Amino acid sequence: MLNLTKIFAGMSWGTPWKRARQKRMLVLALCVLAGLLSGLASSAMHLLAEWLHGQSQGWLARCGGAGFWLAPALPFLGILFCVLLGSLLWRRHPMETNLWVAIREARHPGRGMREYHAYSHILTSGVSVGLGISAGMEAPSALTGAAIGDNLGRKLGLPRETRTLLLCAGASAAIAGVFSAPLAGVLFACEVLLPGSSGVTLIPLLIAAASGSIVSQLCGVQVGFPEVAYSWSLGNLWLYLLTGLACGLLSVAIIRLNCLVLRLRARLPQPWLLTLLGGVALYLLLLALPVLGGSGLGFVLELMHNGWERLPEGLLPVPHAGWGLLAALGLCVLLKPLASILSIQAGGDGGMFAPSLVTGAYMGFLFHQLLCLLNITGFPLVNCMAAGMAGILAGVMHAPLTALFLIAELLGGYQLFVPLMIVVALATFVSRCLSRGNIYFAAAGVARRPALEPLVSESMDDHQETAVGELADRGLYALAPQDTFRTLLKVLMHSPQEIFPVLDGEGRLVGIIRERNLRPFLLDKKLYDILVADDFMGSAPPSLPADTTLAEATRVFDTTGADLIPISQDGRFLGILTRAHLLESHRNLLTRQELF
Repeated sequence: MLNLTKIFAGMSWGTPWKRARQKRMLVLALCVLAGLLSGLASSAMHLLAEWLHGQSQGWLARCGGAGFWLAPALPFLGILFCVLLGSLLWRRHPMETNLWVAIREARHPGRGMREYHAYSHILTSGVSVGLGISAGMEAPSALTGAAIGDNLGRKLGLPRETRTLLLCAGASAAIAGVFSAPLAGVLFACEVLLPGSSGVTLIPLLIAAASGSIVSQLCGVQVGFPEVAYSWSLGNLWLYLLTGLACGLLSVAIIRLNCLVLRLRARLPQPWLLTLLGGVALYLLLLALPVLGGSGLGFVLELMHNGWERLPEGLLPVPHAGWGLLAALGLCVLLKPLASILSIQAGGDGGMFAPSLVTGAYMGFLFHQLLCLLNITGFPLVNCMAAGMAGILAGVMHAPLTALFLIAELLGGYQLFVPLMIVVALATFVSRCLSRGNIYFAAAGVARRPALEPLVSESMDDHQETAVGELADRGLYALAPQDTFRTLLKVLMHSPQEIFPVLDGEGRLVGIIRERNLRPFLLDKKLYDILVADDFMGSAPPSLPADTTLAEATRVFDTTGADLIPISQDGRFLGILTRAHLLESHRNLLTRQELF
């Protein structure tokens, strides 16, 4: 396996400034690579969903009148596909579809993101969203991009800070690829994955996001929102203030609804019961209001272009004007988050990014219709919908800058910056005051997962939770019990290590050879081909699993007086942890460098 740690350590030519520049150039190139791969993955997911959606719509059209009753059942098939695939292929480690996995790894790197995240969501999210579950592909895309960046860093043996940077670069590139909005992708990584990061971190993230956006555009992935000449009047400022407050309250309701469904899921005796109940409930919702299905961005485009008249109708009749339309829009605003949460918690692979935008668009359309009925003019429809989309996304994610720049990039509404800044600020403030965190952190609290702090402000207590697998020396040359003394001497001559692990055929540690044990026999050449490693090795000290915390390892050193501890993973030898590694980790904490 290629290990770039040695390359990093070997960059010793020139002045310290030149060495730092050489490392940064290498990291920048790796961020570009992570961005390109993440852009390809998100594009493949998007194209698969579009192709499957087109095929399913063609099949429904051929079914005639029966297609009206069959269409709401397709999302249930997408959920079943994800559940069955996860249970068949990932029995040992249940498949995770929550973006919390990437958030946790970005803030407290540990074992790393499992490799299946780098490819599985392309299939599961592409199929489930393509069949019409009420969710978006942004969270699975970000999860895929983060896994690509993290695993790329681990395969190359990069240090912890660089792997974290690659993880964020992959996630930002994936978001940029989905929306063709690189700035929003970068800000998403800075606000959600790694808040508190310094300004210099933006350099590689911007390059990675631009790479992902370019790849997605080359693949033909674009979200075609209309280009409108935006303007706003200072006299409408009170309307934007009202929109921001309403978006904040609705965001809190969405977060609490998600937590409520999570608690219900935990109380069910069998996990598949939620899949069945959620699928049935989703079928009924989509049968009554088809506009609740899919990511909903297509319905938003239709609303902006032609209003409500051309949207699909279900069993629930929707008037095209008047108070009846307001009532139907109110149902859409309330039921769209419920349909999305049911789709995700029942087993579908999707996220709340796009549903939050759609819910905000419906709320903006509702607000505009209400103003028209009250004979209040001068507040354009697109302005209402843009403010609603930005406000709901900011309130649900607690990411005001991400929402602000995403709407500006999607709609070209840079002239609305001032009112949108007010909307996202108010929505985020209200949501933060009334909820325990954004939709990911609140869900983590329900699942009794520990809250995470930013990596850049990591305290000593947080540092003690670091897994010892991160600190162990994994580059040691290992011997077999039957290796001769001559073989051992050749290794000793060309290696600086003083400790040699002895492994059996299955990779388990059976003993330790120290350099001082070899000295009495160095001058006796007759023994070079007679003695074997088994004759020199001492008994192996008790090992610790790779996920053991640094605090536990420190207690073992203190209580046993040992100078080294073997580290194992799944019973196989992984590396050696020494007291010097503990001192080095604490020194790095006190002199923590920038990620880039």
